[in-house]
Amino acid sequence: MNIGIIGAGSIGLLYSYYLSKFHHITLYTKRQDQAIAIEKNGVSLHRGEDTLFSQDLNATDTSDYAESFLIVTVKQYQLEEIIMKLNTMEPKTILFLQNGMGHLEYMSQLKQHQVYLGVVEHGSLKISDTSVRHTGIGRTKYARYPSHSEESKNISHIFLREDLHFPYVYLENWEEMLKEKLIVNAIVNPLTSILQVKNGELIKNPLFNQIGYDLYLEVISILEYEYKKETLWLHIQEICASTAENESSMYKDIQQERPTEIDAIVGYLLKNAGDRSVPIIEFLFKAIKGKESQYRREES
Repeated sequence: MNIGIIGAGSIGLLYSYYLSKFHHITLYTKRQDQAIAIEKNGVSLHRGEDTLFSQDLNATDTSDYAESFLIVTVKQYQLEEIIMKLNTMEPKTILFLQNGMGHLEYMSQLKQHQVYLGVVEHGSLKISDTSVRHTGIGRTKYARYPSHSEESKNISHIFLREDLHFPYVYLENWEEMLKEKLIVNAIVNPLTSILQVKNGELIKNPLFNQIGYDLYLEVISILEYEYKKETLWLHIQEICASTAENESSMYKDIQQERPTEIDAIVGYLLKNAGDRSVPIIEFLFKAIKGKESQYRREES
């Protein structure tokens, strides 16, 4: 099958490698020099001590999006231009893989397409324009949007020949899937960024862990998830333990002075907080936005 993957960051490279084993992949990059490098060298994946190379893969810096099945891996703040393009195209099947829930505002514009939402549990690190390290094996969870749409499992055949290191799980409830990932992101990403620590420090340091729990209570009150309070907090602790040596994506963005996904994650929570008192969430949002404005000011 011909599959287009939009975005060539760590997630785009990761999915390009694994899906190229069973499908013909076109990777849509932002920069021409990256597309040329991928065309020449393919995509290499580092997993443990092994270095593996992509199979059937092309790259382009155009926005043709000619394939009938597309996977969108760019960050939420990069979506608007892509959505405008997709909105003019013939019906396609599209899987969106973004953090947070800010991207939901665009979905109503894509009524002619079959839309799926997904969450990525894998750990990945972009090493170069053509190389990615698979730092943690997880799952790709995906669900039809909206849930009551017809033919809700019509992309399952794409993932039938899955790699043991890259499993997929279909879920019926997209909202629950996104909310549970949002809760994890809302704790791990901003805290590690402000505290400047790896994920594991959020459970190793008792004071950081207490801040994380207080933040967690604010998050689940907004999302009305108190009924899962104990199980979800345990899940977050397990994620921090299993990714203890990883740096969160937001922390990496801050280090490299790139825009973060703070609006899609924490900004979404603030918009839905109503009259609730959420001082930690408010502080983290302002602190990360302040960091972004600081290095933008230094550039100008």
